Amino acid sequence: MRYPAISKESFSSMRNALRLLNLFTIEEPELTLSDIAEKLQVAPSTAHRLIHTLLYSGMLVKEPLTKMYRPSSSILSMGNTFLSKYNLCQISIPILEELTQKTGETAHVSIIRESKVIYLYKVDSQHPVHLLSHAGKQNPIHCTSTGQVILAYQRDEIIQQVIDAGLPSYTSETIVSEVKFRERLSIIQKQGYAVSQEELHLGVTSIAAPIFYKGQVIASVSIAGPTVRMKGPKLETLIKSVKLASTTISKKMMIEK
Repeated sequence: MRYPAISKESFSSMRNALRLLNLFTIEEPELTLSDIAEKLQVAPSTAHRLIHTLLYSGMLVKEPLTKMYRPSSSILSMGNTFLSKYNLCQISIPILEELTQKTGETAHVSIIRESKVIYLYKVDSQHPVHLLSHAGKQNPIHCTSTGQVILAYQRDEIIQQVIDAGLPSYTSETIVSEVKFRERLSIIQKQGYAVSQEELHLGVTSIAAPIFYKGQVIASVSIAGPTVRMKGPKLETLIKSVKLASTTISKKMMIEK
């Protein structure tokens, strides 16, 4: 499949927007104009122009009292699809398609924001019944392989924030104990992948592996499908395929300019 080329001007504009929007974190959910200019290492006039564009597009909001800026609810609900369209997603698309062809299962690339997993891109399986997921869909972190594998590599305060937000039960397999959840994350970090068997939906299993960028886990690649197809000896083969896909994406992210 061929994808339309992106002009250098369009790519530059999107990349600048990506850089600005990625400044906002859980620790710094709001920033001033001077904060943004300093973090981007650009002139205040340049930062102001970027901010104005994002305000006009509805992606930023300016608080009237503090005069600080924050991402709008619309951009948060989009799950950073806009932010990742021109780098992570673009790199991942052909690899996800190959992963789906190899495994026969639905493939995703995902990130986490606060207490949710956000699917950035999806390639449907070759089977007639498809999973009810889509780009921008949000799911809990604690009971998905995608969320667990990203969270396993985060700082303890981020892990604790997810735990403090609650570990609600979705099925009889959902981990709701903080002790057991932390044990699971420790195992995931050591083995380099996560397998979630019916923790969110009965009858569904998913496998995820981390995507690294500059030494940090920023996303995950995963496959998901019926448990009956993802167990026994086949499970190990599927795990190897997912890990290979995540390694390939990570390497391509490193050489992306």
